[in-house]
Amino acid sequence: MGSPSSSSRAKGEGLTYRELSEALRELGLNVVITKSDYSRATRQVKRLIKALLDRVKEAEAERPKLDLTREDIEYIIYRLRTIYGDSRATSIVAKLSEALRRAS
Repeated sequence: MGSPSSSSRAKGEGLTYRELSEALRELGLNVVITKSDYSRATRQVKRLIKALLDRVKEAEAERPKLDLTREDIEYIIYRLRTIYGDSRATSIVAKLSEALRRAS
């Protein structure tokens, strides 16, 4: 039997090791998976990895890109905190503060 075509391989087995490495690098994920470890993974695991990486790529594409520095965000938080009694401003401050904590 010959080897499956690339389209049936992509549907049945997931990514090749090279495709996996490139996808991880493109997404900025610092995960090291050796070629031998990946080759021992079952088809189901490879399909799962491919599906998860596809979802991450979709989420990255949907998320708006803001070119704000940490100082920009801190200033926005400062200005929003001066608006007392506004629940929306309070909610935004909480979200921005949490984003800064996660980024640190």
